[in-house]
Amino acid sequence: MFNIIKSNRMEILIQGLSSILDEGGDNPMLPGWVAVQSRGMKQWISLKLAERMGICANMRFVFPRPLVDELLSHFKPFENIDETVKKDFFFWSAMRFIRENRSVNELSGIEAYIRDDAGGKKLFQVSRKIASLFDDYGVYRPDMLREWQNRQKKHILKDPSAEWQAFLFGKMMETRPEQHLAVKAHTFFQQFAKEKFNMDGLPAQISLFGISALPELFLQVFEKVSSVMDIHLFLLTPSSRFFFDIRSDREMEKAALKKGGVKSQEFLFEEAVNPLLSSFGALGIRFHSSLENYQCHEPFENLFLDPIDETKASMLFIIQSDILNLNHRKEGGEPLAVDPSDTSISIHACHSPMREARVLKDLLLAEFEKDQDLAPHDIIVMMPDIEAYAPFIESVFSLETPLPFSISDRKKRSESEPLEAFLKILALQGTRLEKSLVLDLLLSESIAKKFKINFDDVSRIEQMTGNAGILWARDQDHRQALGFDPFEENTWQFGLNRLFMGMVMPEGYDGLVRGILPCESFEGPELEVLGKLAGFCHALFSGLSSLEGEKNMETWIEVLRKLSFSLLDENNKSSEDLFFLMETLDELKSGAKTAGFTDAVSFDVVYSLVAQELDLNISQGNFMSGNITFCNILPMRSIPFKIVVLMGMDETAFPKKVYTPGFNLMKKYPRPGDKNERHEDLYLFLETLLSARLKLIITYTGMSIKDNSLIPVSGVVSELMEVMEQSFIFPGRYQYRFFHPLHPFDPAYFDGTGLLFSYSRDNCRMATAFLKEKVENKPFVEVGVREKPQEALLAVSLDDIIRFFRNPMEGFVKQGLNITFKILEEEKEDREAFTLAGLDQYFLGNLILEKESLSFHKTDFYPILRAMGSLPPGRKGRLEYERLMTLAGPLIEETRRISGMKRLPMITAGVDVGGRMVSGQITDIREEGNFLIGFGRLNGARMLSAWIRHLFINAAGSADYPKATFLTGRDPKGKKPVLTYRFQKLGQDACLYLNQLVDIFQKGQKEPFYFFCETSFQFAEALSADGFDLTEESVLKAMGRAGKFWYDRHQGTGEKENRYVDLCCQHDGPFESVETLFSSGFAKNAVSVLRPLLENRVELS
Repeated sequence: MFNIIKSNRMEILIQGLSSILDEGGDNPMLPGWVAVQSRGMKQWISLKLAERMGICANMRFVFPRPLVDELLSHFKPFENIDETVKKDFFFWSAMRFIRENRSVNELSGIEAYIRDDAGGKKLFQVSRKIASLFDDYGVYRPDMLREWQNRQKKHILKDPSAEWQAFLFGKMMETRPEQHLAVKAHTFFQQFAKEKFNMDGLPAQISLFGISALPELFLQVFEKVSSVMDIHLFLLTPSSRFFFDIRSDREMEKAALKKGGVKSQEFLFEEAVNPLLSSFGALGIRFHSSLENYQCHEPFENLFLDPIDETKASMLFIIQSDILNLNHRKEGGEPLAVDPSDTSISIHACHSPMREARVLKDLLLAEFEKDQDLAPHDIIVMMPDIEAYAPFIESVFSLETPLPFSISDRKKRSESEPLEAFLKILALQGTRLEKSLVLDLLLSESIAKKFKINFDDVSRIEQMTGNAGILWARDQDHRQALGFDPFEENTWQFGLNRLFMGMVMPEGYDGLVRGILPCESFEGPELEVLGKLAGFCHALFSGLSSLEGEKNMETWIEVLRKLSFSLLDENNKSSEDLFFLMETLDELKSGAKTAGFTDAVSFDVVYSLVAQELDLNISQGNFMSGNITFCNILPMRSIPFKIVVLMGMDETAFPKKVYTPGFNLMKKYPRPGDKNERHEDLYLFLETLLSARLKLIITYTGMSIKDNSLIPVSGVVSELMEVMEQSFIFPGRYQYRFFHPLHPFDPAYFDGTGLLFSYSRDNCRMATAFLKEKVENKPFVEVGVREKPQEALLAVSLDDIIRFFRNPMEGFVKQGLNITFKILEEEKEDREAFTLAGLDQYFLGNLILEKESLSFHKTDFYPILRAMGSLPPGRKGRLEYERLMTLAGPLIEETRRISGMKRLPMITAGVDVGGRMVSGQITDIREEGNFLIGFGRLNGARMLSAWIRHLFINAAGSADYPKATFLTGRDPKGKKPVLTYRFQKLGQDACLYLNQLVDIFQKGQKEPFYFFCETSFQFAEALSADGFDLTEESVLKAMGRAGKFWYDRHQGTGEKENRYVDLCCQHDGPFESVETLFSSGFAKNAVSVLRPLLENRVELS
């Protein structure tokens, strides 16, 4: 018997299922069979049956399609026939027969889809689409497939795409004419009365539960089988009235257009119908309408429950009741007044998914506070794309007042580190093997464990590979294979050669060995790390090499297995995931074998296959696990919860947009009952609305995080709000729709004046600071410094003084406040520099001068710089080297001239300066003086450092030592190739000047000293032209020159951008005005520190 049980409440339907299962059958050992459409429904049924019956055991849950296949397999004509062909068979068969028959005229229509397909990826993609279509045709167009198989051309649609599909399907079925669903079902229907249906292993009854709609073919199978067993169809039905002929406004408008502008009366209610049911219920309407064609028995009486009959009528219950009774308040029903405390439906617009998660957490905390009986398992949160929201959910719900939660429906690879690592490895094939991508693999636990690499080792490896000059490519052959010039520099082979050569050569050796420049030598633990790196690189590059070329699927699967074993660590934690990976690979191999596909395919095809298979496998183990459940919005998941939340309901996210190929004949020539993804989503929203028992909360990204402009909500939510406006009268200041601020610490959440609230203590503290009365900004030292006793300065090193004056603000923050910012490492690109500039040019220039100073006297440094991997490749590298040597040439000549002078012993001494001992060391003193030479431009920092050293020489050096200092470097203005300045002998003034700087150094440990090396130097040098006269005219002139060194608006650079300077000067920058220039002490400080320097330097020609 074919029984139908209808209700608008799942709780009532589960009672009916429980009573039917209680009756049992003749054989108590046979399990109870229940067909469901989702694993979530299976979990819910199991829990509810266990609650009612004390235990839920010996149950078999199955999906409708496998159930149909199994029922057909018990029909005598099919008992000795292999299982029904499925999507995988169609896919591999399409790949095979399109390749074999590509030149056949019948397949000319598919040529446009696979033209210019060298790697076979287009063929793979179109075969996937064809397989999916043929699988759907078997369910929704069985008559068409039978005609195609029988080659009945007169019945083929007069459509070009139908002709090649018919030919292709006919070729596929030549070896398996009776193994697809369309033929099996037709034979089943025609011969059911004549042939035996074997009931062995089948129960006396089968229940189909929580299924919103079924294809016509399935219903026909179940109707036939119902003559030998009981079939119970449990339907969640939105209305107790006859609603099967309702049409939406859109459908009525289409009908009116067809009738010449007059609304058709066919299938239309004479009275008003519920707008939500008519707009969202098309799927259920069509399905219930089709059920009217079957002889069905309804064993239970009225199982519908009006929510407002037994509880207080909230907005949610009234809307559910209106759907149940087909009410439309705009055209017949009176709008109802809303209780000011009614929060049963709320809609929240936020600026980002992260804000949605934060807002939702506060809303749920409020619900737990109000309802002590509310438990985490009473809440479900659904969204169109769980992958996009999962990271934000994890970060928000795990921190500060954590709530128990679980995330379901994620892709298997997203929850499996080994699977994600395996796909990352495969994704490297065909790439340039950039250093960042390769080393990123070592952050994967399963890969790092395989080679016993820990986190500290990764840091060492990053430093090693950087020092070795590794950028990209395995070796020069790999570069050539990618279409680039075959040069060895900056490849992995190049870098590893340098590292290993550095291991075997003696310390300090920096010459070439067979064209290889050794890296700095290292030993001990670093040697072990190098061995681990080499093992990893060998396994990775060997594995990637095995992925080249085309192979048949059997060979590919073996290659992928070996790659997995060589790079992924198998342990108790990862064994399950690796077993799943092996199973997936085996399924791909068996699928190709079953279809007779033996052709060789490219890696692109295999990678796409593996990635798609791992994406298709959805993890649902965390659904309804006792926590707040976060999951995807899926059809047939109409499970009741006290609180139902819909997240991410943006206009573009829901209903989902599904793109179908142009050769989809179902879309071109639709029939009633066809699969329609949009109708499924709309009906899902309706079922979700009916499944909320206390509250429905909807969140979406409704405002731009960039400019605060409004972003539309999903159309289904808009329709819901429209119905709410028609159905209810809202009291003053009542809100059901909220537009949340950008920041979670916005004072609106904590001022107690509105409906926004937050439970975050951290955000409350920040908001409190905003709510306080604003006070006038004070200098940083008054706001941020707590006075502490300063110990008397007894001794200081020369290097400390030099370091302090490079950035006095940094010295104050570090020493006075004990604050040190983390060093921000500049992100380096995985590519060669096309030109030498900035720090790279400075480093290489100084390297050349250093080698000259050590008397190497090399005339050609090109081989060494090339062996370092520091030059651009090819001819460009030679040109850049020549340009570098042009800049360094005059400095090299000066270095050689100085090298010819007699070197004097270094000065290592201490000098008493105002009762404080300044100690230091001066090297490279020649008979004519102290010579400082470098490749950099002679900026303020180099000038001041040289001046401080000059003061120390004059204060601490013996009488027979030369007291002049010579500073040589490149002209910062670029007018001369080289500049040399001489600082004259100072005598007793040296101690006075040095004492002044030590005083400033000591004071600068307690309070900010407004001196910025380059800005102050440019300011003081400009003032020197006017005799250091601090008149308004001279100061304005000096400000104009120094201002761009403080902050260049066009470049966004300057000393103001230094983090330590910004911390101290964020409220009182010296360049705000002439007044602040003086009040901060900047002008005075620049003159007092730099005037002696400028007055005692002499430019040499």
